[in-house]
Amino acid sequence: MYIAIIIGLAVVGSWVLYVERSLIRQAIASYGWLTTDGVVVDYTDASFTSEGIDRNFGVGPVTYKETKYIYEYQVGEHTYRSNTYCFGAHVEQARAAFLVGTKVRIYYDPKDPQNAVIKRGVQISMFLGPLLIGAALYLALELLFRR
Repeated sequence: MYIAIIIGLAVVGSWVLYVERSLIRQAIASYGWLTTDGVVVDYTDASFTSEGIDRNFGVGPVTYKETKYIYEYQVGEHTYRSNTYCFGAHVEQARAAFLVGTKVRIYYDPKDPQNAVIKRGVQISMFLGPLLIGAALYLALELLFRR
């Protein structure tokens, strides 16, 4: 039984890391990106409904509220628009709250100024894969040394 749990945690953790590899790379690279000032010019409701655990701890459709903010910024003589808040999951993006006209600091890739975010860096949701792999490793060591 423990072996199946350990393997399951390791496989799911590895799969999460594999799926998020591009986001993780961009998040780490964004620490070295340049900054410019931008302004929120519009927003759209990006809420969605998905299967999840509701408030009563039952499984069913759950609506996740999310707003996509569109911001504009200038690099050199070019003006760009983007709606990427951060390289992370819905949880991090759901915390964003801006009014149209709000000035924001933009982090952009100097090699590709169209690639930009408001919140740079690694987000908490990116630790899910390593956390699952760590749990698998801990259980494996616990099982190994328990004998």
